[in-house]
Amino acid sequence: MSDPDLDGEAVKPIHLVGSGGFIGNAVQRQAGQILLRCWSHTSNNQDKLFDLLDPNSWQTLLRSEPETVILLSWPGLPNYQQSFHVTKNLPATLHLVEQLIAAGLKRIVVAGTCYEYGLQNGALQEYQPTDPLNFYAIAKDSFRRSVANICDQHKVCWSWLRIFYPFGDGQNPKSLLPSLEQAVQSRYTSFPMSSGRQLRDFIHVDKVADILLLLAIHPLAKGIYNGGTGDACSLREFVEFKIRELGADIKLECGVYPDRQDEPLAFWADVSRIHSLQKTHFFS
Repeated sequence: MSDPDLDGEAVKPIHLVGSGGFIGNAVQRQAGQILLRCWSHTSNNQDKLFDLLDPNSWQTLLRSEPETVILLSWPGLPNYQQSFHVTKNLPATLHLVEQLIAAGLKRIVVAGTCYEYGLQNGALQEYQPTDPLNFYAIAKDSFRRSVANICDQHKVCWSWLRIFYPFGDGQNPKSLLPSLEQAVQSRYTSFPMSSGRQLRDFIHVDKVADILLLLAIHPLAKGIYNGGTGDACSLREFVEFKIRELGADIKLECGVYPDRQDEPLAFWADVSRIHSLQKTHFFS
């Protein structure tokens, strides 16, 4: 339930910061009866406007004294290799968290990335050391460490979700599956891609949203969680499944594009920690 009329509302909303993006829209779809107040740089409503890189736009959010925040806002994606992630986004998010705490923050859930793990292969667990390679992952990893220290110092409950490979409605049109769908719609006879041998953990964006909402409302949620399915699937198998789903007749041209060098060959999420939390009953 997005953007309720808060006048006289006894139940305080979860503040969704970065609501207009791929994952933010999924959180809104999945919220059900959970009250959300949405903030986005794409909003035409001044009372819902939020731009991470413009602190003047934070004032309405801060005056609302948010107690629970899901923080998704992170400009500039998917340009993972650009230094602005460290020089601009990182200090801005740290300043925002400090301001939120001063405004009465009690719980924060932040979207992290599986890229924090670096080139480690296999089923990755949250306690493993991080070793990020691209600027985006370096900035996120630094932000996580800082959030943990700041929140612990001020007795603010924090959760960090390392999201693996989300897909679904609203995905960047230049991403793999939307590109494939466009090729099919354009009646192309072939689809170029990388080797396709990489093993990845693909998770529907609505499932990511469900986990974020759980972390925002579950009283036992704290610390780092993996946001994946726990299943490994090759990139080629994933694309072939989508082709069958579309009922398309298109040939894959594997090896046209090089495999990314800032990703390991085969990695997926160990999801035992989030599954344990999901099985824990609580009264919301």
